[in-house]
Amino acid sequence: MMATFEAKVPDQALSPLFSSIAGLFAQAEHALYVDQYVRGRPVTECKQEYLREFGLTARQFNAAAANLRGKVEAAKEAQKLHIDQIKGAIAAAEKAVKKAERGLAKLGKQSVKKSAVAKGGVHDAETAERKRRLCFRIHQKKRRLATLRLRLAAVEADRKAGRVRLCFGGKRLFRAQFHLAENDYTSLAEWRQEYRRARTSQFLCLGSKDETDGNQTCTRMPDGSLRLRVPPALAALYGSHVKIPGVAFRYGQAEIDAALLRGEAVTYRFLRRERRGKEQWYVQATVERPDAEITTLPEIGALGVDLNPTHVDVAEVDRFGNPLGSRSFPVQLERRSEAQVTATLAEVVADIVAWAKQAQKPIVVEELDFRKKKAALRERSPRYARMLSGFAYAKFYELLRSRAAREGVELVDEDHDGEPGVNPAFTSVIGQVKFASGYGLTSHSAAAVAIARRGLRFGERLRSRSAFPLPERNRGKHVWSDWRRLSQRLRAERARGRRPSEGNRRRGTPLSSVAPTQAPAGQGPP
Repeated sequence: MMATFEAKVPDQALSPLFSSIAGLFAQAEHALYVDQYVRGRPVTECKQEYLREFGLTARQFNAAAANLRGKVEAAKEAQKLHIDQIKGAIAAAEKAVKKAERGLAKLGKQSVKKSAVAKGGVHDAETAERKRRLCFRIHQKKRRLATLRLRLAAVEADRKAGRVRLCFGGKRLFRAQFHLAENDYTSLAEWRQEYRRARTSQFLCLGSKDETDGNQTCTRMPDGSLRLRVPPALAALYGSHVKIPGVAFRYGQAEIDAALLRGEAVTYRFLRRERRGKEQWYVQATVERPDAEITTLPEIGALGVDLNPTHVDVAEVDRFGNPLGSRSFPVQLERRSEAQVTATLAEVVADIVAWAKQAQKPIVVEELDFRKKKAALRERSPRYARMLSGFAYAKFYELLRSRAAREGVELVDEDHDGEPGVNPAFTSVIGQVKFASGYGLTSHSAAAVAIARRGLRFGERLRSRSAFPLPERNRGKHVWSDWRRLSQRLRAERARGRRPSEGNRRRGTPLSSVAPTQAPAGQGPP
């Protein structure tokens, strides 16, 4: 697994040099984008020309090309996600239009009945106002649908043609030039200066195993300093090499030294950040960090993790699938910066992995993907939209995967596709029915138990108190068909405003009385 570590450059006198190198690399990268991805020229054809025109070494040109290639690949992936997001928004808008049209038709039928009774044929003011609002809503939703379909057609045309649109410096900052006052700019010249700085804020020194100390452009010296190769275009001002003293990686120095001893590549990236009007240059080192040997044993149990927008619930089960303990970790993510969210999730992940390592049990998580739901946030309530938009499930998985690999803790991969997680279908209702009341667990802790059991491949058959045999038509169905019917019953009970257990006792029917089907082959007893 690749790992990146960061250190501050203590000598700020080198800032003019770094800015000049970053500007030179940016010019070459922007020109290469036009030649390679707009005009279609091969990169090998551009190389010799760029070495002469921009005054770069061959290795520095390769670094600029690799940096550009990474941005293009990221843009292509974002293009796919954008298409899925637009399709989800279109589906949600179409659903909202159909719902509003049904409501409008229902109001029309009600008004006909009223006019037949009153024999006046005049709608009351309240019904007329509701119809006006529904008509307005349908009109606006259809306008949005037309806009979304045009946007989808444009993005799909770009993808089909292989076009990649990049905005160096960022679209948000680029669009700020059209609203200077709203973005606290006094003039266009001030915006232009900041935009140019954003486009020239970093440069890459690409590493290789075949080079001395893993990188010939930026080499780590025995005294801990870095020796940076200056591009030939700037050598007259700064010399061919510059020494950067006092670079100390507070975290990751051992991993970097180990990679150098193994003769592996070390890639350095220099980047500038500005805070409170002051600029500071940093250097990032990226190395290959071998994963630790797995020390957990699924034969003795597992830890199940139920991820929620405001808390993370963890439950431990033994080798028989029986709960041994649970814990809930509150996570406050709303109205917090990205760095604060990352720090909060990192603390939770550290506690979970430490628990798993001490218990010598693997971790089982749900394979969640809320991209479709997030695409439909416009049609949901503001409270739900705020909650789901701040749900950093992808960041949680990223941190968990990295920490578990470092500590030698296995993450259960149900589909063996390289992404950890099990199918989250019906884990909440399974936990509520089978484990919550019997073990005194909360609904989320009980769901974590169901997740852990699914990762260990325990059976999930719904227990039945009925002595009647199954109908022949139900014996070949998947066990989840029972949980689907039970889930629908529980939702109906909640919609009627009473707890499911009370409603079932009132009818004299237990929650688990839905006729079970046979479990799929390979599933054990519940």
